[in-house]
Amino acid sequence: MALSKNVKENLEEAQSYLRAALANAARSEKSTISHSISELLVGIDRIVKMEEFSDKIEEITDRMKKEGGGGSSFFGGLF
Repeated sequence: MALSKNVKENLEEAQSYLRAALANAARSEKSTISHSISELLVGIDRIVKMEEFSDKIEEITDRMKKEGGGGSSFFGGLF
């Protein structure tokens, strides 16, 4: 199931604020602060990308089940 529109918009807004914070931190804070902010950005990006990946895998397995393959040849019978 894809991320809801509200959640995706909130994550994008959070990324925007974190990018601004990172830009400011790069100029005036210790490098550990910038590093921590960048890890937060990566974490948000990971959420979005993994959700997209999960949706794609679900589409593939659903299609294989409808075609009668049941996923046996592609996933070794796991589905």
